[in-house]
Amino acid sequence: MEETREPEAVPRAGAGARVLREVIRTPAFLEIIKTNATGLDPEAARELVRTALLEDVNLSLSLSGTLPDVINYVVEALCEAGRVFEGLPPHLIAEFGDQVAQRIDVERIAELPRVYGPLLEKVGARDSAVGTLARLINTGARWVNRAATSDPYFLRDVAEQVDGLELLRAGTAVARSLALTVFSLTGRLVRRLSEMINKG
Repeated sequence: MEETREPEAVPRAGAGARVLREVIRTPAFLEIIKTNATGLDPEAARELVRTALLEDVNLSLSLSGTLPDVINYVVEALCEAGRVFEGLPPHLIAEFGDQVAQRIDVERIAELPRVYGPLLEKVGARDSAVGTLARLINTGARWVNRAATSDPYFLRDVAEQVDGLELLRAGTAVARSLALTVFSLTGRLVRRLSEMINKG
């Protein structure tokens, strides 16, 4: 009797890549994708999210559990895009970078800390956020080191495009936080010394 074999599962990533490859090779579908991608309205996203989250809260929370997977997926996609771009001519990369930078709404990105800050406080995610911020600072420091190695004048080039007022505000915020931190640490040290003296 001939043994029956179960069909092998097709990896989702491989299947997705094959479908995308066929879409790219079909001019009509490719034109539809381009048209819809350039017509995305950020304002419409608000109404879409409200509807999706408020219509069925239980379903929304269940789907929100997949958010880490989605973020990891997007991050890996961006990393791979960077690896692909590395092999392209410099002028194409520069042109693409300029187009992306000009169309990104920086003001909307700046809203993220204001929106999610109170939310993180509510769920007690301060310690996790601090750890994430520390890792981001470490990543930024490594980027600066690499930039300094490849271009000794990178700071001058960056300074020419920096918003001086925003930089001043950020510096003031950092200085204030540093002063509060020093004050807090000093207070703790004084209390510990007092406790040691009292015990002695």
